[in-house]
Amino acid sequence: MPPSSTRAAARSKTLRKSTSSLSDHEQANPESAMIARTDSMASRAKAGESFTNEELDDVINSLHNITPRDSSIDWEALRRLLREVAHLSHKQWEVTGANSDKMAKILTPDGLNSEASQIFERILHEGNWDGALAYAKKKVDNDPKRQKKSAWAVLVTGVNGIRKTTAMYQPWFAQALHEALVPPSGMEIVDFDADSLPTGENSFFRQLDHMICTLCNEDFSKLYALTSAQLSNSDEDEDQDPPKDLIQKYSNLKASIFSRYRTLSELLGVLLLKEAQNFNINVMCETSGRDVAMFHYLDHFFGSNYNKLAIHFKINDLTHAMESVDKRMVNEIKTGQRCLLDGDVFDVIYANAGGPYGSEVLEDVQKDSTRVWEEVSKGDGVGKDWYKASFEIEAHESDPWTIRAVRPDGSYGTRFQFGEARQVS
Repeated sequence: MPPSSTRAAARSKTLRKSTSSLSDHEQANPESAMIARTDSMASRAKAGESFTNEELDDVINSLHNITPRDSSIDWEALRRLLREVAHLSHKQWEVTGANSDKMAKILTPDGLNSEASQIFERILHEGNWDGALAYAKKKVDNDPKRQKKSAWAVLVTGVNGIRKTTAMYQPWFAQALHEALVPPSGMEIVDFDADSLPTGENSFFRQLDHMICTLCNEDFSKLYALTSAQLSNSDEDEDQDPPKDLIQKYSNLKASIFSRYRTLSELLGVLLLKEAQNFNINVMCETSGRDVAMFHYLDHFFGSNYNKLAIHFKINDLTHAMESVDKRMVNEIKTGQRCLLDGDVFDVIYANAGGPYGSEVLEDVQKDSTRVWEEVSKGDGVGKDWYKASFEIEAHESDPWTIRAVRPDGSYGTRFQFGEARQVS
């Protein structure tokens, strides 16, 4: 999604100007350089090695690219912390939480002030932080003693490319969710009004890809530059799609970036979740649902003062998801190329359109996601005290896509038609 021109005009000058130039070797051998970068980064991630000096430089420079010049952040302290903890497994949630607190003291000691709002612009703006905060404050005004457990922590699951995020912002979503809502087994049934249920419009949507491309914009600039160099060296017409082998190499390097910097991103993610809880904000997180890790994540960081809800989306024909994911990847490559020419790091951050995986993995993702959802739906293990909701999406080649809730009794709810995807100004 392109950055807002209004927000662009309001940004302060930053500590550094992004550089996306390649070395002479990379320019002369972009394919081999891309493969070597992919393999070495993936290897260090798998081995759990501490960040190299080059990787630390890239992260600090990425933050300098977007931080106002008058910032008083202690960059050496941040560098030391990241050297000590950014390579550890993010799934050690207690450790990740403690290290996130340390990062918050360095990076956001005054909370999400104007400086932090610029640094994390895409994360907060597209994640609807301001809208979620306004909704939470309105609820407090209506219930000043917070007598009702009114806030929600939501986990959105399902395979990529099936319009999960789009659904959350559709005007009919609250009604559809009301039809699908299944209370935890043995818990007193609460008849929530549809207007009180979480949607994209009243929640902060914490999205992993927004965090990674913000914190690692130097790596994304390099990703786009290496890809662009190979396109420049080919005979492909500028308007044609990149060749499939290049798309795969692009996807592979992007996957290595996601793997290497996952813990770094989760340090920020936890920081944002804790800040949201200070204001009783509805929070949403997204996962393909291949394992139960994200259920444990929300269980660890949200207490009994939040309602927890898992939402699962399933599509009737996976080929539509495959086409959607591949098209998104191609558009991202083309957008990344244009961003390098414009030379604006915020354009680079906004160019990223999703996760790193292409259509070739979606069948396995769907199988794993379905298996995990069936396990969670039993209600006797992880997620047993969560609300749950399931939706089935019907995709079509030429007709509009539709969606129906799966009601608690297994019947289908009202059929709703997808409208335009959300546009953020």
